[in-house]
Amino acid sequence: MRALVTGANGFIGSHLCESLLAQGHMVRGLVRRTSDIRWIKGLTESGEARSQRPEAKGQSLELVYGDVRDGESLRQAAAGVDCVFHLGAAVRARDRRDFEQVNCAGTRLVAEACIAAGVKRFVFFSSAAAAGPAESPERPRHEDDEPAPISAYGRGKLGAELVLQELRDRLHSVILRLLVVYGPRDRDMAIMLRWVKRGLMPVFGGVYSAVYVSDAVQSAVLAAERPVASGSVYFISDGHIYDYADMARVAEKALGRKVLRLKIPIWLLHAAGWLSESLTREGSIFNRDKAREFAQPCWLCNIGRARAELGYEPRYDLDRGMTETIRWYEQMGWI
Repeated sequence: MRALVTGANGFIGSHLCESLLAQGHMVRGLVRRTSDIRWIKGLTESGEARSQRPEAKGQSLELVYGDVRDGESLRQAAAGVDCVFHLGAAVRARDRRDFEQVNCAGTRLVAEACIAAGVKRFVFFSSAAAAGPAESPERPRHEDDEPAPISAYGRGKLGAELVLQELRDRLHSVILRLLVVYGPRDRDMAIMLRWVKRGLMPVFGGVYSAVYVSDAVQSAVLAAERPVASGSVYFISDGHIYDYADMARVAEKALGRKVLRLKIPIWLLHAAGWLSESLTREGSIFNRDKAREFAQPCWLCNIGRARAELGYEPRYDLDRGMTETIRWYEQMGWI
């Protein structure tokens, strides 16, 4: 496979590039010239340095520079590629127009560049935020449910999905709606775990699904390879139901200390989102929209379709995945 990964330098993108290279695929990574490429810098090595990495199978990552808002750079990046994994997205934005411009309009530009280049498969990393929360643990979100996003980020992702549905006869696309993705290199989870290591666990919201990063990557590779219909949508999680007490339990075991659960009132969560948004001009990962998402009682999905049609089978539950994540954070000095 000759693959292009947009957002290759990011948390999930860097893991995906590693996995594809380890499987012997040729991989091109699209990044901006201002991007931090620390996680993929080693993948661009050649010669003797790469020979010391048996998992790389002789392949190295080809870096190309561009932007999802620049059609010409996208056409050059997509040239000669079989499959595009589109992860390039805005998660921190000043306002909803940024989400629309990057996540929705940007996806259209990427898709049109792929059509022009004759790309055979387009795998889009969407989010459960595009669908909205579930009604209850007894009725987790299903792909056939009517989407009801509650955030600008979710509406932007849904808009991108609709673009791909519009183009599905011209570009074979597969859409992955991921629940909370966590693992090594995820800085957002590290913020919470720093509090946990100090012995304090903020508790809010209700139940949720999650997916360890290597399982998210596995689902993407399957989406690129399996003969499924264009425009197919799949929820991706580890298939379990968790609450914040589960996270505290796993953290206690991994860190070897007791953690005090601190219940955060909904009003305080919303106030913190407003304050964070007001104080951060360039856009904050935690804002009023994110507070609204955290406050929902049920973020669950049904992964039966992904299992049946993609052959997806998660290998990590929260105990295994979070323990490995915490160990990595400790080694890196992040917590």
